Amino acid sequence: MVEALVASAVMGVGMLGAVQLTAQGLQTATDIRQRLLAHGLALDAMECHQASRADCPMNDQTTEQTSTFKRKVELTPRTGLRLADITVTVQWPSAARAGSAGTSSQLVLRSSRAEVPIWVGVSLP
Repeated sequence: MVEALVASAVMGVGMLGAVQLTAQGLQTATDIRQRLLAHGLALDAMECHQASRADCPMNDQTTEQTSTFKRKVELTPRTGLRLADITVTVQWPSAARAGSAGTSSQLVLRSSRAEVPIWVGVSLP
């Protein structure tokens, strides 16, 4: 009888560990999926601004796979260098973890672009 009780206790602890490991794996997969979505949104905005297109997003909000992402773009001209610094920030609410209620995550990409048109300096044959 005691052996059965000890065996069931050991089995219960093992099962609890397996459940916690599975829950942690699902949480990590959700975090990675959200970060990949944020990275894609940030890259889209960065490429648009580096190409100097007129229809580039500046500050917008989008919902992708039940998560709301806020994207903010800052263009800062550098005086005397004919460059503009581009900063793209994407924020999203983090999935709820034990002990961390209401936190948000963010991803920041930085780059620069020349304010001189690309065709300047190209000579005809």
